Amino acid sequence: MAGRPSNRDDRYEQVMQALIHCVARYGVEGASLAQIAEEAGLKRPLVRHHLGNREDMIAALQDYVFRGFTEQTESMIAAAPPTHGSKWLVDILFSEAGTSSPEYVLVFAALTARAAEDADLQAECRSVVLDFEDAVSTILRSDFPDADNDQLQATAHGIVAVYFNATSLASLSMSVGWQARAKTTAQMLLNTLKDMK
Repeated sequence: MAGRPSNRDDRYEQVMQALIHCVARYGVEGASLAQIAEEAGLKRPLVRHHLGNREDMIAALQDYVFRGFTEQTESMIAAAPPTHGSKWLVDILFSEAGTSSPEYVLVFAALTARAAEDADLQAECRSVVLDFEDAVSTILRSDFPDADNDQLQATAHGIVAVYFNATSLASLSMSVGWQARAKTTAQMLLNTLKDMK
């Protein structure tokens, strides 16, 4: 007779999503086990079982968020069309759905704030941002193979900066016009590469 299937992975995902929500709302230091348990709809001992102590919780958060960003970056590169990838990129980055949830970006910002005191965390945060920027550069390069490398890198940097800014401020319920201006800014950056063709 087979045993009951384990729901460990489902519970872990439930706990991690609650942790993401609480850190996005209260910051890394402000997110308590009680808040996480309440958000997850689970008892505190079960949440502690999945997260461990405070340092274990922060390590799990880092791993979960960084892995999520890496997977999204890899998926973005894989999904980019071979032609007109730059337009596609701006469309998906600045669409309603976007590629990252605003909560993930807020949690990433909370982790980067902690990075000033933690060289390893600083290196990991930097790697995530630079990998994302490299992915954007790769997609741009497919449309603009002859573009000056410095100009292409600057354009990728600008698009990434606008994306992180727009996504991190999404919780402010900015106007549709404000979001549209973020996309227009990214398109204007792309146009600098078109002008150089």
